[in-house]
Amino acid sequence: MKVLILSASIGSGHTKAAEAVADAFDEQVQIVDFMDKDISLVNFLLKKLYLSMLSLIPDLYDRIYQLAGVRRFGSITRLIWSTLMYLPFTRLLKKYQPDIIICTHPFPEAAASLWKFLHPNSAGKFTLAAILTDYSLHEIWIYNEVDVYFVATEEMKRELEMHGRYKVYSFGIPIAKDFYNNQNKNNSLEEAANNNSSFLIHNSSLLIMGGGLGLGSFETTIKALDKIDLPLRITVVTGKNERLMAKLKSTKSKHELILLGFVNNISKWMRESDLLIAKPGALTLTESFAVGLPVLLLPPIPGPESLNAEFAVKHGAAISIENADIAVKVYDLINNNERLNAMRKSSKALANEEAAQEIVNTITEICRKE
Repeated sequence: MKVLILSASIGSGHTKAAEAVADAFDEQVQIVDFMDKDISLVNFLLKKLYLSMLSLIPDLYDRIYQLAGVRRFGSITRLIWSTLMYLPFTRLLKKYQPDIIICTHPFPEAAASLWKFLHPNSAGKFTLAAILTDYSLHEIWIYNEVDVYFVATEEMKRELEMHGRYKVYSFGIPIAKDFYNNQNKNNSLEEAANNNSSFLIHNSSLLIMGGGLGLGSFETTIKALDKIDLPLRITVVTGKNERLMAKLKSTKSKHELILLGFVNNISKWMRESDLLIAKPGALTLTESFAVGLPVLLLPPIPGPESLNAEFAVKHGAAISIENADIAVKVYDLINNNERLNAMRKSSKALANEEAAQEIVNTITEICRKE
């Protein structure tokens, strides 16, 4: 059984989900970045356009995203993406000749769906699976040709079923196994807090992240934290944003400040932290759920992140900063063990250690029956 996973290097989340699923397969799996320049110059330029819109005119991107969520316009959007990306997909199909194609981003899913629509009786037919890497459903993901969907929540499953998609499973978003290591700082803190009601967390460790792209108002956040008199260790992960890293190197703080670029062991840094300050990217949130790390949410970038934030806040795993004073929010949290404890437990309740394996088992079973 040959498996091809198509991801997209728009942020790191789609790739992380792809890697987690690939790791759960017994068979050898090929992961391809569908937006890579070597795959397609058109795809690469579309990625650049997307990132530029987020950076320069985020309001325009938000309007386009909202418009594409309306069923009529969503159909037009899906047709445009699938047509533009059809030829690169056919080249990949010919090269790898997979039995299963798994998409962790809607762009390759669009192209794969168009191919299946145009070749209903082809001998090269494959099973097409889509893994939605957000905590909300959007029209751009919905295609008749997808054989099986994997979503994060039961609510998303019900929505897809209302669209007539009946092979839908809500196992959660797959992440790497190393996030499910119970030997972390948060466990010892929780135990201490339970045994001593007067226990206060000093020398608190804060982790600031902006996803793989390093997006977020990091300088403003670091400066705001200087208002806090308690000693803090502030670790900042800038991802692949080298410009941001260079800018932050000149930033002064009275607290201990650790600057990191892109790291492969973010689970370690999460387990060693008391509070995460981040934008509501779905994979970042899922990773925080796994380690039981409370999150203070920075304003979301346009698109699905607003709904990701709503999900985490609704379930008690995060608090949104909105227009509040970040220093006040952080100070209140690190001195409120009861609240932190409740947030840790809420986070853990949202995690599913077996998500990747359950996805793989289900896909394998579907292929056997076919």
